[in-house]
Amino acid sequence: MANITRDEESVCREVSFLLKFSRHRNIASYYGAYYHPAPNEESSEYLELVLEYCSGGSLYNLIDSTEGQSLKETWIGYVCREVLKVNLD
Repeated sequence: MANITRDEESVCREVSFLLKFSRHRNIASYYGAYYHPAPNEESSEYLELVLEYCSGGSLYNLIDSTEGQSLKETWIGYVCREVLKVNLD
């Protein structure tokens, strides 16, 4: 792709990943994307990704909730196993 910015390339990789894996039980479902052109010269264009709402929070939330302490080994093992399952299924 000619003249693509680093941000645009990152978005393309994210959407590609979601299209490939969003049916997996450990990945939020991807429903689509909406492009919004800049309404005027002072604003920026943006892209909205529509994903499944995950009320349990994210992996970041789990790690952040430990307040500077390490996750317990059982949680680390669980997370690693579930991440690996995405690539094996």
